Amino acid sequence: DLAGSSAGSLYGRGIYLAENCTKADEYSYPDRGGLYTMLVCRTTLGKVHYNAERLPDPRRCEDACCKGDCHSVLGDRKACRGTFREFCVFDEDQVYPNYVVTYK
Repeated sequence: DLAGSSAGSLYGRGIYLAENCTKADEYSYPDRGGLYTMLVCRTTLGKVHYNAERLPDPRRCEDACCKGDCHSVLGDRKACRGTFREFCVFDEDQVYPNYVVTYK
């Protein structure tokens, strides 16, 4: 499922990735045994649409990739909020799930 189905869509309706596992951990829920799961993916970002706005326009970010000449969005939340950088792509062929990590 693309973003917006269970969490927000700050940079558009796409596939969200992060360079810090602690960001991914925010979206993981434990199973009955208390184990969490996350994917470690290889991602091709191509030409990046950079955004460091506190409240970006999701459609503008999405259109930069789906209708413009960019392939992904780099949401620099580190620059504007002091948290994590997020990446968003709109083509599932840009993401290759490389590892499944289970942790407690």
